[in-house]
Amino acid sequence: MTLEDLYKFGKLKSHKTSPEEIAGFFSIVKRCLKDAAQTNISLDLRFISTYQATLAAAEALLSCYGYTAPRQNYHYATWEGLRNINDTYIKSVIALFDDARQKRGGAFYEHAGIVNETEFKALVKETKIFVDYIKNKIKKEFLDLGKNI
Repeated sequence: MTLEDLYKFGKLKSHKTSPEEIAGFFSIVKRCLKDAAQTNISLDLRFISTYQATLAAAEALLSCYGYTAPRQNYHYATWEGLRNINDTYIKSVIALFDDARQKRGGAFYEHAGIVNETEFKALVKETKIFVDYIKNKIKKEFLDLGKNI
C-alpha cells in the first residue's frame, strides 16, 4: 500500500507543510526529550514524553510527504503512514514505536506504574536514533523543508 492509497481510503489527509512547521515539530521533539530527562517526574510520564518526541518526528516526515493523520486514531494513523514509506530503517523500527504507542495509552489512560526502567531506557535510545535519522532524511530529501532544523 502507498501513502496515496491510505489517503484514498481516508486513513490520511492531504497536508501542505512549511519549513516553519517542520522546525516546529523538531522543537516539540527537543522539548519532549528534555522533559523525559527530568528525574523528578514519574517513569510513566518520562516514557510518554519520549514517545511524544518520536511521534513528533514521525509527523514531521509524514508532513514532508504531503500528508497528515486525521485526528481520530491520530497516533495509529501516523505510524501506519510511516509503515508505508519505502524505507528499510523506518520499517524496521515501526513495531517498537507502535508498541510504545500502546504502552503510552495504558500509562496515560489506564493505570500508573506500567513502565519499567529497562523499557524507558530502550525507548530513549531508539528515539534518539530515530529522530536523528528522520532529521537527516528530511534535510537530504526535502531540502527546502529541512532548512530550519
